[in-house]
Amino acid sequence: REPLAQVNCEQGDISLFADMFAKTHTGALLATRRIGIDGTLHRLSVILSHRPAPDGIPPVIGVTARVGKTIEGSLDLLAPDLLTSTASVLLIGRPNSGKTTCLREFARRLSEDKNNIVVVVDKTCEIGGDGVVPHAAIGNARWLPVESFKKDGQVMSLQHERMREAVENQSPHVVIVDEISSLQEVEAIRTMNQRGIRIIAAVHGGSLPMLLHDPERAALAGGCHTVLLSGEEANRRKDKQKSVLMRMHEPMFGVAVEMHERARWVLHRNVRQAVDCYFKRQYIAAEELTPGQAREVVARGKFGEGFEYSDGTFPPAEDDAEGDDRDGAGGERGRM
Repeated sequence: REPLAQVNCEQGDISLFADMFAKTHTGALLATRRIGIDGTLHRLSVILSHRPAPDGIPPVIGVTARVGKTIEGSLDLLAPDLLTSTASVLLIGRPNSGKTTCLREFARRLSEDKNNIVVVVDKTCEIGGDGVVPHAAIGNARWLPVESFKKDGQVMSLQHERMREAVENQSPHVVIVDEISSLQEVEAIRTMNQRGIRIIAAVHGGSLPMLLHDPERAALAGGCHTVLLSGEEANRRKDKQKSVLMRMHEPMFGVAVEMHERARWVLHRNVRQAVDCYFKRQYIAAEELTPGQAREVVARGKFGEGFEYSDGTFPPAEDDAEGDDRDGAGGERGRM
């Protein structure tokens, strides 16, 4: 197989990957199984054999070359008002949905204001590259690369410590973070949120409700807990349930963006309201964003599945817990 020949990039990029492939047994690469190329946003990942060689170093049996490119102007086309808002923004999307590209654009655009201190905490060195000097794609933002190390056979990240360092040492107005995945990182987000810092963060997921069913990341959207209703309250519900799930506390983010495709996002301008409607299986207004256009859609929560979206009204649903309530649907439209 010739994996480098299958990469859809320039010949010069292929040469860079080939040079880096010759260095696949560096210590950093063995710890994380991936390494960036200095001066670019490219990344090389390796698949190591489960059978170590006589020298103790497992041989490389596969290589994945990822071409990193900047797309300037994507935020201005899809959600320009998020650049002027003061609300913290949570980007939710599956791998390759454009989350990291969007974070770079946030860093570049927000740091254009010299009075605005923007700090990028770069967990995998994908936002600002893997060199000593950050890539020009993040503009004037300050860059805090995060180191990783191997402990007891597991790769450990110090992102939560670098997030706290950003607050204590950099006096930021905005902190940009990628791949929030652990309880320690969630607690660091809580610390920044309590200090009034605007946070732009990204997480893996298909939709906002999916986070609520993840024990480690649920707190980002307000968490959930079981509440026992009185008999009178239960009788007012169609399902007559006494034990129901409800939001536990205030979400750490005011705005959430579900990145379903690179050029199709769904914007929830009020995370608290969206989460409450999901648990109550009620309707709520959201915005579908495509380049140059914002279109109002109606969202309905399907418990355990997330939101489903429609241009207009949904047919009556038998599983609606509290009737055909529309919290925010059909209300005033417009940018933030």
